[in-house]
Amino acid sequence: MATTTVGVPDPAPQPQQKISNLGRIVGVLFSPKSTFEDIARRPSWIAPMILMTLIAIGLGFSLAQRADWVQVSKDQIAKNKFASRQIDQLPDDQKARAYEQSAQRSKIIREVRGFIGWPLLLVIVTGIYFGAFKLLGGIRTNFKTAFAIVTFAHLPAALRELLAIPVTFLRDPASIDPENFLASNPAAMLPDLSGWQVVPLTVLDIFGIWCVILLAIGFSAADPKKVPLAKSFGIVLSVWFSILLFFTGIVWVFS
Repeated sequence: MATTTVGVPDPAPQPQQKISNLGRIVGVLFSPKSTFEDIARRPSWIAPMILMTLIAIGLGFSLAQRADWVQVSKDQIAKNKFASRQIDQLPDDQKARAYEQSAQRSKIIREVRGFIGWPLLLVIVTGIYFGAFKLLGGIRTNFKTAFAIVTFAHLPAALRELLAIPVTFLRDPASIDPENFLASNPAAMLPDLSGWQVVPLTVLDIFGIWCVILLAIGFSAADPKKVPLAKSFGIVLSVWFSILLFFTGIVWVFS
């Protein structure tokens, strides 16, 4: 008598475990591939944005209290041939007043940047990279996912700001550069540089390079078939280099 074998259905795939917001913040720094895959499935950006903004506010107020803003203003004006030419024509009392006014403006701008700097920057950066990946890679994702990827990918830059807060209180106020506040790039170690040379050496920052690597991993995780990792790195580096050339050119023109 023939026996009939009844097929056993394949077991249902196990649901993928969700990563918490804290787990994502830590995971994107140490296990980025699996973390960005989770972010691509469930994009969100509020938690890292809050964290980054709080750190930026803390750094902004630390720099506002500790930096020698009059000296900072003098250095900034000296690097700009148009501004330095104008201020050199002023009498000494007006020159001192101009430095004081510039110092107050710079100090206030530094504090305000803590509140609006990251949201504004990340929207712009997301628009650039999202457009590049759509145009050059045909990535199949939306702006919300791209914004979440870009936000999490910039957590190393927030870590740099966090490390800079205690360093700011330990340094001599005269040696603090509010625009390059941590010695994590060649420009911070070569204070005598000026003009366009500062831009590429500032961009070659350990934490900035870390962000670039995370951007490539994140966008590849969003659509690995259309944008494999090697292609993602190519797009990210092309955009990064284009931005570097753009700002280097602007500084060269006005320096």
